[in-house]
Amino acid sequence: MRKLFKYFNTVKKELFLIPILIIVEVIFEILIPIFMSKLIDDGVNAVDSLGVASPNKEVIIYYGVLMIISAVIALAFGVLVTKTAAKVSTEFGHNLRQAQFEKIQTYSFENIDNFKTSSLITRMTMDVNMIQQSLNMTLRVALRAPALLIFSIGSIAIFAGTLAAIFVIVVPILVIGFYLILSRAHKHFVRMFTKIDHLNLTIQEDLIGIRTVKSFVREDYETNRFDRATKDVRDISVKAEKIITFNRPLMQFSIGLSFVLIGWFGSQMMSIGDLTEGQFANTITYVNQVLFSLLMLSQIFLMFAMSRASIGRINEVLDEEPYLKETENPVHDVLDGSFSFNQVSFKYGQISEKYVLKDVNLNVESGSYVGIFGSTGTGKSTLVQLLARLYDTTSGEVIVGGKNVKHYGLEALRKEVILVLQKNVLFSGSVSENIQWGKKDATDEEIIQVLKQAQAYDFVMAMEKGLDTHIEQGGVNLSGGQRQRLTIARALIGNPKILILDDSTSAVDTKTDALIREAFRKDMPHMTKVVISQRLSSIEDANQIILMDEQGINSIGTHEELYQHNTMYKTIYDAQSKSKEVAE
Repeated sequence: MRKLFKYFNTVKKELFLIPILIIVEVIFEILIPIFMSKLIDDGVNAVDSLGVASPNKEVIIYYGVLMIISAVIALAFGVLVTKTAAKVSTEFGHNLRQAQFEKIQTYSFENIDNFKTSSLITRMTMDVNMIQQSLNMTLRVALRAPALLIFSIGSIAIFAGTLAAIFVIVVPILVIGFYLILSRAHKHFVRMFTKIDHLNLTIQEDLIGIRTVKSFVREDYETNRFDRATKDVRDISVKAEKIITFNRPLMQFSIGLSFVLIGWFGSQMMSIGDLTEGQFANTITYVNQVLFSLLMLSQIFLMFAMSRASIGRINEVLDEEPYLKETENPVHDVLDGSFSFNQVSFKYGQISEKYVLKDVNLNVESGSYVGIFGSTGTGKSTLVQLLARLYDTTSGEVIVGGKNVKHYGLEALRKEVILVLQKNVLFSGSVSENIQWGKKDATDEEIIQVLKQAQAYDFVMAMEKGLDTHIEQGGVNLSGGQRQRLTIARALIGNPKILILDDSTSAVDTKTDALIREAFRKDMPHMTKVVISQRLSSIEDANQIILMDEQGINSIGTHEELYQHNTMYKTIYDAQSKSKEVAE
């Protein structure tokens, strides 16, 4: 929890104010039993000069008024404590969520690979809520309960002497009991949050893939999968709750034991005149306050047992160090679109033994059109992701614009090296808003220009609201080909030095694909184009074609060179051409 203290920075004044408010509240609560004792002994049980019982109304009214005033003041300060604690805990929760979100934005792909999306969502929502609730209760109770406990025991020692020794018996029983309960419950709460992560993952996958689920009529399967996930959460929660249920019996036993001991020893002290009725009533009230304080502390401990697991999970997110770090004085200008790979090797994960790329050497001039072809798993996407420094090489260096990519500022590099993925993502909002992700201040004229280049202009303008047409989350109200063309337009609007299309026209028909490539040649001769495609016809006119296999780069050359000298390329090209003729 010490690591999280800095997130109180926006509510420092309120945080320091809470102890003052609590102390004032406790002082007036402690005064009430004292006034009550005086009211009984000096008012109700007063005797006159002849030793005859004669209640003193003035004393009764005086101390009664003081009790009412004390109760009102204690109530007022209690309300202030509650409001201030709510403000502090809510602001803390906001700061903690913001800190996690900002930290996640600094993650590289490799960092994100360490966490599941569902787990990150749980940590930013449920885990923060758990800590926020625990903090709210802690601020209201953590100081109030000990203060009330100390003042009450001190008052019992003053007014009832040896009766305070009762707590020497009761308090250790509670402390030992709480420790045993919390230590055993904590491990179950840690496992419970892991199960909740899995539950959220199940929900996320089902909602994202709901169309696929319905297409294959797999509703029953998904329902059963969700049922298993919820039962896992239920079972581990029950185990934790079974341990926690011992908290109340422990408190009831301690309360009962305290009253038995007080009743026994208090009656004996009253019989010999060591304790008055008012003092006994005073003692009973203080005992109630002590036990109530202990009950509140037990609730804090239980909340802490639950939030302790959440604190650890949130610290994992905040302590995660980004694998990609900028140099102290990064370069902010990319000279041109040339790039090269010098003895580059790469593997995913720090402890992985399998290399995806091994000893890759490659040189590409600025303005070139480069095609990449290879079967699944040959490292095509990995190769281009290293260009945008989405991952760092395991060994070797990647050069862009004459400089190592590690020497650039990440923002500067990724503005000039734009990657369009096969799995394209559009956000909820208008067509214009999605295109402006590539350039914040893009005008309608600029947007129209890139829409034409990406062959998206006609279908966008055919929509009822044109550029203002609303796109649903993920672009579900568009076809696959339409989504791909909009993501290409979004990349073009920034006019990058290097444009990478990672199989980004797979859902586009061959005629539209050819028109997009023609626009690249005609309108963007200065831009380096890197196209990954499973259709050799889409890259046969490239300046260089990189042919990849399981061993890495198999061969590099133009279409004519590879067709004449590479058997694998010739075989695949002929097979695809024959399939195309049959289809036509």
